[in-house]
Amino acid sequence: MTRLRNSIRAFARDESGALLAEALILLPMLIWGFIALVVYWDVFRTINVSQKAAYSISDLLSRQGVVNTQFVDGLSNVLQFLTPGVPDSRLRITSIEYNARDDRYELLFSRSPGGKVPAHTQTTIQTLRPRIPVLADLESVIIVETWVDYRPRFDTGVLNFTPGVSDQTFTQFIVTRPRNWRRICLEGAPACTS
Repeated sequence: MTRLRNSIRAFARDESGALLAEALILLPMLIWGFIALVVYWDVFRTINVSQKAAYSISDLLSRQGVVNTQFVDGLSNVLQFLTPGVPDSRLRITSIEYNARDDRYELLFSRSPGGKVPAHTQTTIQTLRPRIPVLADLESVIIVETWVDYRPRFDTGVLNFTPGVSDQTFTQFIVTRPRNWRRICLEGAPACTS
């Protein structure tokens, strides 16, 4: 019995080959961790870039008085240039004015380049009230909405144990007041003639 006990103790104390076994266990986890860090960094980079692109477009629009359809449609190219490496991006630009007498927003124009997103209507802009700051009578704002798709380069899920990062769409909703004019109008829009 003591011989068996001594053999078990000797086996337990023997450390030859332990480094190789630890490396075989830890190396796949280290590789997965490195790839996961790269993927998560890319997610936050995409969110940051899409937010900066939306603010840039909003700032560009806030400096205009009257825009035409070619200018608005060209902003889609600006969005795609400012968000490189994304599979698809969509944009909707809406200009509204607050009417205090009727306590409602008046739609000046709403347009999505390429028709990728439905334009807002007089009814749908009323549902945006919680997302728009309080406006004075006849004050107007421009709303820039963007949708930027994200597809991860690597699947970081591990055998359904950890879900990993899936395909996502990052949205931005930017409200900006015009800088030099009372409102921003689309050339030929009937709401801007008065």
